[in-house]
Parts: sequence; structure tokens; C-alpha cells
Amino acid sequence: MNIEREYSVVGSWEDTNVTLAVLEAYIPRFFTKARQVYYNKTEKFTINNVSHDTHLDEDVEAYLRASFSFEIELYQFIKQRLYKQYIAVHKDEFSP
Repeated sequence: MNIEREYSVVGSWEDTNVTLAVLEAYIPRFFTKARQVYYNKTEKFTINNVSHDTHLDEDVEAYLRASFSFEIELYQFIKQRLYKQYIAVHKDEFSP
């Protein structure tokens, strides 16, 4: 409820383009042309190029999923909400 009540947009760097598009539409005073600025200045941003081993043993992954089930559910809710906002903003692009 706090996210719905207190935050107009909650985005993710995992979905940078979607996040910036929604921010531009919902908060234009601060985020006008945010995508243009971000993608034109990307070389100035720190990009993590370090490769990581993402393999987890099944028992470790199961333990983490059980331990962080609330956080995972919250993350999925936020991501779903962000995509609904994106679709609402760009509904004309999705119409036939």
C-alpha cells in the first residue's frame, strides 16, 4: 500500500528504458528527455563490466527464495506496476 500511496513511479535499472519512459510521462518537470540524456551520455555513467558467476546450487537458491519470499513478491509487484504504467503511457503505440 505504501508504494501505491507514496510513490508515483518505482523503477528498476534492470528495465532502464521503461523506467525512464514512465518517469518522463509521470514527472515531466524533472525527467523531460531523461532517455535522451541518459543514452547520449551513457559513456559518462559507470557501467559494470565485471563478469559474474550467476550459478547457484539448487539448495542455496531454494533457501534464498524461501528467505526472501516477501522481497521477491514486492519486486514482482513493482515490476508489474511499472509495466502497467508504461502500457498506459504508450497505449496508442499498442493499438491496431
